[in-house]
Amino acid sequence: MPIYEYQCQACGQIFSHLWRSIAAAAGQDAPACPHCHSAETQRLLSRVTVLGGLGGLTPAEQQAENKQAERLASITPKEQIDSLRRGKKREDGG
Repeated sequence: MPIYEYQCQACGQIFSHLWRSIAAAAGQDAPACPHCHSAETQRLLSRVTVLGGLGGLTPAEQQAENKQAERLASITPKEQIDSLRRGKKREDGG
């Protein structure tokens, strides 16, 4: 199910539209603007996001995410406050 971005030629609004299939997107007119309901919309070229594997993170990315989560989970609120205070003192020159 592809998601395409469109821009309304009347009001300039950019919006996304989910199609059931590529064939449905190719066989039908562009959707109306959800903001002003104008039928004068144009499909935009958008960046494509590519994820590793079958749409998930690569093993290296997953490992990095897990390490970051473990590190953040080990910080207690007091430790976090102390860390922010140290950073503030450095910014203030103290």
